[in-house]
Order: sequence, then C-alpha cells, then structure tokens
Amino acid sequence: MRTTLMSATRLRRCLRAFRGATKVLILTHDYPDPDAVASALALQRLIERRLHCEVDIAYGGIVGRAENRALVKAVRANLKPLEDVDWDSYEACALVDTQPRTGNNSLPFGRVPDVVIDHHPLRPQTRRVKFHDVRTRYGATATMLYEYLKAARFRMDPDLATALFYAIQAETQTLSREASRRDREAYVSLFPYVDFRKISEIEYAGVSRAYFSKMGSALSGTTLYGDLAIISLGEVAHPELCAEFCDMILRLESVRWALCIGHKSGTMVLSLRTKERTGRAGVIIARVVGKEGKAGGHGMMAGGIARLERFDPPVYESACATLAARFLEAMDATDRIPENLLNSSDLDVAENRPESRIEKETGTSS
Repeated sequence: MRTTLMSATRLRRCLRAFRGATKVLILTHDYPDPDAVASALALQRLIERRLHCEVDIAYGGIVGRAENRALVKAVRANLKPLEDVDWDSYEACALVDTQPRTGNNSLPFGRVPDVVIDHHPLRPQTRRVKFHDVRTRYGATATMLYEYLKAARFRMDPDLATALFYAIQAETQTLSREASRRDREAYVSLFPYVDFRKISEIEYAGVSRAYFSKMGSALSGTTLYGDLAIISLGEVAHPELCAEFCDMILRLESVRWALCIGHKSGTMVLSLRTKERTGRAGVIIARVVGKEGKAGGHGMMAGGIARLERFDPPVYESACATLAARFLEAMDATDRIPENLLNSSDLDVAENRPESRIEKETGTSS
C-alpha cells in the first residue's frame, strides 16, 4: 500500500510537469533496449490517458538487436527515428532510462527535459528538470513505470504487459542480476497479462548471417587474463552488439569479468559485465573510459563511450589497447599472462575429450 501511495504521488508530480502541453516527446537512449522501449510505451499511455495530449516516442541510432526489433514489432510500438523529429513542434519532453549529458542519448545540447525517469545513478544535470524520478535500487526502469500504472489503476493490455514483462526479464536476466523486491513483484504481477507467444517470437528472433560472422570475430577476438576477459569486436553495426557479446563471453565458467570493446562512426563503445554482485562495474568503467568519454552503470553491468579522436594516435587498435590496459590496471591484473580464448589449453579436444559427469554416471556417450 505504501509503495502504491508513493507511486501515486510521483505520478501526480510527473504529470504536473507536462501541464499545458498539447504535444509531448518521449526520448529514449540511443539504440534503445527493451527497458527503454517498454518504459517509454508505459509513460506514453499514461500521458495520453490522463492529459489527453499527443505523445510521440523517439530514439537516436537504430533498433539493432534482433530481439529488440522483434519486441517493437510484437507490441506494435510506434517509435520515431530522431531524424524525423521536429523539436520545435513539442511543448514538453521526457527522458526515460537515460539522463541528460550521459552521452548515450541524442537530447540536443542546451535543451533541458521536463521529466526524467531512470534507474541509473543520478546525474547533476538531472536535478535541473521539473520532475525527476531516479531510483538506483530498481533493476529496471520498466518496474518504476509499472508502479505508476498500478497507482493510476491502469487496465493492463497484453501488448504493454508483454513489453514491460520482457523488459524486466531482459534487464535483470530473469531476476538473477540486480533485481530488487519491486522488480520481482512487478514481474509476477504482469505474468497473467503477458502474451507468451509474443515472448517466444522475441526471444527466438531470427538473425542474419552477418551476425554469426561477428560472433566468430567476438570469439577469436577474446583474450583471457585469468578470470578476466577482454573482447575486441572492431567495427560494429550497432553498439548493442558489445553488450550482447559481453554477456555471451561472461557465460564462460572461468570468467568473472568481461569487457567488450568495439567502435562505430568514430566512437569507441564499451560494455562491462561481472558475476560479482558487489562488483562496482560503474566505477570500473569510469576509470577505463577516463577523460576521453563518458560512462555509467551499476554493480554488475556498465557501459561507456569514448571519442576515437581523443586518443593518440586516433586508431582503433591503439585506442583498444589503451582501454584494455586501463581495465587490467583497475583490476590489478597487469602481470597476468594473456591467452587467446580459442587457443586456450582448457579447450576440450574432441579426440581426447574426458568423459563428462553425466557420461560417467550413466555410462552413456554422445
């Protein structure tokens, strides 16, 4: 009950910030992920229903990851590429799942949004907005918006429920990564309204042949330093690939930290993941990026960008080596011997493979 009352108060203050506007723009971070998409959809519905004004959702970059494109299609989200947006036609603006001056959104320089809703650490510029709701203890911004909907007694439709449910699932790795009690409550509460056929379509979205080619590059470009992994992707079609392949390499049993580095259009893109629940990934990534860019994150996951032109020389390979060295220094691992993932002595060689535990216990073999 207390949570609902607090959310109702926050919702009133949020909607008050849009008072007098007839057209509102909701901006996500660039290359929006499920949390950004679902949160924007929820806020759009609330503003339209309560204030009866026109609301558009915009994003910079592209919706690149196959699952994210499938989500947008499945829940019929009408998102606008930023190049199609006329800023002067909107009287108010909101940021969701991002904040001003983070470097990961395309909010025009000097423009102050009216509302910011996010679950990442509070930025100084965010304090300037009319209303901000920033709660770092939440694993997903979608959970915060779900509580707004609940406080508004909003009747949940399958598409919105599916978007919010999948967002919480993806952001917290099915409640296993940085999920709070509120995330778990929202996840369970949404369950009866979800279209699980659409969830399946999203989770098993088709990928291109180029995706598998890049996966091969990720594997061959991974260097192990004990329980640390550094992945060099080179040029990427969209920055989300860094986070995706970082998560993939972290599944390696011996790895506890994974840093993935790529570049696109003159920008170095970094993703950092750890299995340690108190890993302070956001602090580590800030040390890695340094003065060349911006970074942020939580305990177990973080991301950052850096301008290639700020490195000397401004060449990807050199910049990547610099960032990798900073990571090893931050992790006190500069003396570790590097080993390529695919050349690792730990690899199981088919013709000399020891029996697995299951084969030993059952007497079977594949």
